[in-house]
Amino acid sequence: MEFNEYRKAYESGSKQKHGMGGFGVLVLVLLGVLIATSLVAVSVFRNAPASDVIAILPETGETYPVAEPTPAPTAIPNPNPTASPKPDDREVPALDGQSPVLANEDNPIPAIFEAVSPSVVGVVNYTMQSFGGKQMMAIYGSGSGFIVSQSGYILTNAHVVEDAQAVTVMLPSGEEIEAAIIGADEETDVAVLKVEHENLKALALGDSDQVRVGEFVLAIGNPLDTERLANTLTYGIISANSREVTIDSRTNTYLQTDAAINFGNSGGPLLNLKGEVIGMNSAKTITAGYDAYGNPVSAEGIGFALPINTVVEIMEQLIQHGEIERPAIGVTVYTLTEAIAAERGLDVSAGVYVESVVKDGPASKAGLRAGDVIVAVNGREITEMEQLVAIIGECSIGDTLQLRINRNGREMECDVYLGNKTAMDFEKIEGQNITPKNSPSPDVSDAPQDTQRPKVTPQP
Repeated sequence: MEFNEYRKAYESGSKQKHGMGGFGVLVLVLLGVLIATSLVAVSVFRNAPASDVIAILPETGETYPVAEPTPAPTAIPNPNPTASPKPDDREVPALDGQSPVLANEDNPIPAIFEAVSPSVVGVVNYTMQSFGGKQMMAIYGSGSGFIVSQSGYILTNAHVVEDAQAVTVMLPSGEEIEAAIIGADEETDVAVLKVEHENLKALALGDSDQVRVGEFVLAIGNPLDTERLANTLTYGIISANSREVTIDSRTNTYLQTDAAINFGNSGGPLLNLKGEVIGMNSAKTITAGYDAYGNPVSAEGIGFALPINTVVEIMEQLIQHGEIERPAIGVTVYTLTEAIAAERGLDVSAGVYVESVVKDGPASKAGLRAGDVIVAVNGREITEMEQLVAIIGECSIGDTLQLRINRNGREMECDVYLGNKTAMDFEKIEGQNITPKNSPSPDVSDAPQDTQRPKVTPQP
């Protein structure tokens, strides 16, 4: 069955669902928020060290992607979705959006919205699920996106199309068309889609490096619903133009805004008063902290957008190569504290602890072992994981780093070349080859498993 046919079947079989009033939408949103809050709260406070989660308020804030929560599955026939085309060194398309011509009036916002809204789309994520023993396609979630090239390239967030087996784009006219995923980068949360359609209008891109705190901005997207609430416009200012925020253990620099963004706004544009895109709306903070009784304290007006200059850099690589090449040495690490050092019987109390080493990766070939503590890189002392990540991020694949490590109280040096992180399998690791003091086994799996153990994330 062709996609248009099963889409019609889906719509005809779900009129009752789509005809729910505002209360039904509210319940859906609140349910999604409450579930996310309870799950992330455990992650933030029981598993992750301070180095892994940058709180909005000291030791508290929770930040979430703003894709629409997953609705109750509704089965529709299997469309046999077409696989995304393989990377073939495609040429980067012309980013041919034109800034709108605005009349010299006191309020340019209506004219900006009229000019740019035809280029803002809804993005629907479909996955295959089993219903009654039959494989059926169901809506997994939805978000927003915007057209950057008349040739059909569309930008959105990677988490909007995560695990998608079919993706459609909903145009402002109501027309829904299939889209191919050209590439998606989880690190920056950027995805590139491609549609085949005539008469597409691209948005003009601004320069996010020139954005100033206090600038007025507009956000356009599809909060909660790709159809009934499509092309919702909100208004605010830039609250910060270079805010480092960690979401799902990934740290990026964002534009912070108080323009209202909600679930479903993910991937939509943040615009200046010239009608130019300066960012991609990606996340919001919904919990600022907790009161004395442990009840969550809600936060308002704290949203985050990826700077468009960063998004374009990622987009170009995804279009050309299908992936982002990043330098890495092939280890999982976290910041060493005095408490962890005492627990593991280490002779050093500061540095970056190597939890595991990727099998046959650069670090492994250089002789690094799980249990080593990196104390200096290229002669520069380091005490935090973020320092190591920053140094590696400034290098290129093929560069060499000189590491000074502490192993069982003995310091030694080794040279490690930087490989391609994408090519490394962080599931295949080498066990701990040294035995810390007071440890009954050299196997890393025997490390303490209490709730205070740091959350380990593949890093450099």
